[in-house]
Amino acid sequence: MKKLIRDCLIPILILFPLLWSFGLSARPGNINVLLVNSYHRGYQWTDSINVGIQKTLKSHPEITLYIDDLDAKKFGQTKFELEKKYIEEKFAGIKFSGIIVTDNDALDLIIKYKETLFPQIPVVFAGISNPKNYHFEGTEYFGFEESANSDSVIYLIRKILPDSKKIMVLVDNTTTGKVYRKEFAEHGNKYNDLIIDFPDSTNIGSIYNLDFTGKKYDAVFYAGISQDIDGSFVEPEIVAQMIGKGIDVPIFSNDPKYLGGGILGGAFQSGLLHGEMVMELLINLMNSNDRSLYDHINFTKQNFFFDANELSRFNIPVARIPDGALVINKPTILNKKYFFALISALALLVFIVLVLSYAFRKTKKAEKKINKQFKKIRHQNQQLEDAQMQLNNAVSELENANKRLKETNINLLEAKKKAEESDNLKSAFLANVSHEIRTPLNSIVGFSSLLCDSELNEETRNSYTDMIESNTESLLVLIDEIIDLSKIETQQLALKMQDFSIDSLIDEMFLEFNQSNKNQQLDLHTNKISPEMELFVFSDRIRVKQIFINLLTNALKFTESGFIEFGYFLSEKQEIVLFVKDTGIGIKKEHHEAIFHRFRKLNENSAKIYRGTGLGLAITQKLVELLGGEIWIDSEPGRGSVFYFTLKDLMLNERTA
Repeated sequence: MKKLIRDCLIPILILFPLLWSFGLSARPGNINVLLVNSYHRGYQWTDSINVGIQKTLKSHPEITLYIDDLDAKKFGQTKFELEKKYIEEKFAGIKFSGIIVTDNDALDLIIKYKETLFPQIPVVFAGISNPKNYHFEGTEYFGFEESANSDSVIYLIRKILPDSKKIMVLVDNTTTGKVYRKEFAEHGNKYNDLIIDFPDSTNIGSIYNLDFTGKKYDAVFYAGISQDIDGSFVEPEIVAQMIGKGIDVPIFSNDPKYLGGGILGGAFQSGLLHGEMVMELLINLMNSNDRSLYDHINFTKQNFFFDANELSRFNIPVARIPDGALVINKPTILNKKYFFALISALALLVFIVLVLSYAFRKTKKAEKKINKQFKKIRHQNQQLEDAQMQLNNAVSELENANKRLKETNINLLEAKKKAEESDNLKSAFLANVSHEIRTPLNSIVGFSSLLCDSELNEETRNSYTDMIESNTESLLVLIDEIIDLSKIETQQLALKMQDFSIDSLIDEMFLEFNQSNKNQQLDLHTNKISPEMELFVFSDRIRVKQIFINLLTNALKFTESGFIEFGYFLSEKQEIVLFVKDTGIGIKKEHHEAIFHRFRKLNENSAKIYRGTGLGLAITQKLVELLGGEIWIDSEPGRGSVFYFTLKDLMLNERTA
């Protein structure tokens, strides 16, 4: 059986690259089809489906086939978002008329992103053992069930082993493995006298050491383990050989390639047939005006295979196996009618041996020459093997470089978007700063020229002087903000750390802002934990004051009536939190993060424009972080805002007399 599979597989693998390249080459016509494989090419099941698809495409030159592999045996579904972006870039500008997916991971990918990537086109699937779980009725999904599923496997095992009561199912943690685990658990519940177990761990070493005989398992079903517990890829055929050597219990499987290594038998479907029928179904769907005429779930013929040596080993009658099953290692019996033919053959063999022994001496010299040539051939063969190994390494490095290139391209696109956004913000910032600088400068220049008028009375002259002084202070504040941001960005802002009282700083701020507050409808007051306690901190007093000034100035700007409160309190986590609260216009929740960004300036009230560069809160956040704290906001439109922040090394002490 192994020789038969190998003899069939070798020409397929030789022709497959040619067929694949033919599928990717440009052909006449304008129908494009995308094939998404769950597994890598080189995996036998995937290759057989792909060859079936290519075989059908030979008679349809109007169709161009594009192929993408998820390599889910190695990565599972962890790459879905990256693969979606890769498909968007790789096939940008190509309009597809149909999609083919093989196995569950590719189907899950298309289901997740179909409406974004490929809306309103049919999707045909192959190799799905649980299509009923996807609820395809009324959708654009059609395909073929891989019917060698858990239900048919349990039926086959009970047919071959009627007295079986306990079955171990060996699966890995891939998407297909999870499907098998779920289906076997569900179908096993249909039998009152049957127990179905799974290994506690998918670790290969643990599976090799399982005690099947001691725990009285009647049968084992090996579903093809291709992933270890840490996610690394393992060769399913090697695992099958190891299990076959160490288990004294009948072993069933779903792939005939495992025969000859201790596997008793099982059921399987032809991947080649799946590929042919999937391609034919998609062509019919693309050409049909009424897809409701087609069944969403279809079936192909199921085949069976067995090893006569294993049947004999467990005393299983051949009559129990299904009709038409493939059986290897069939025993042969010497028939009497061939006895004389055998004697004649033996006589001929003796004669040949005599002739060969006579010629043996004459071939001595030729043998030496042949040995020398054989050594030369063996040396050349070794060189070929070394070259093949180097080629495999080069291919592996190329694949890794290609993956890194995909990730780099995606990162570059994101960086480009951020750079464009930053450039737009800086342009807006420069325009805004230009306006903010020009406004006080115009006032300073204008009122300065008016002061030269000798006929001005003293009161008017004083008011002009006050306007010049006010606009000069505004201009200085703007320049200070730009300088502070520059120092913070270049990490040149020096901190002067000292012990000081937060309470004293709050009292000082209250006096300054209360005196400057000319709005009779706005009250300013403070809040502290207790009159008997005083809050100290080891920090930069100037920068802490600057934080309060920025937040209080912001509150005054956006609050027309009500109150502004600032101070500190003890949170539920027993953490001291400083705050500035106002009853102003408030900020929408979606803008809570944006207000701390550089150059960002939000006009929450379209009826009024507020002056400013949009740097104050960005500088405040940077200063809080430099002082070892964090800042956040709680605000809603029309209900005011509360800015909270913490500082490092805050200490609450009792007041001294």
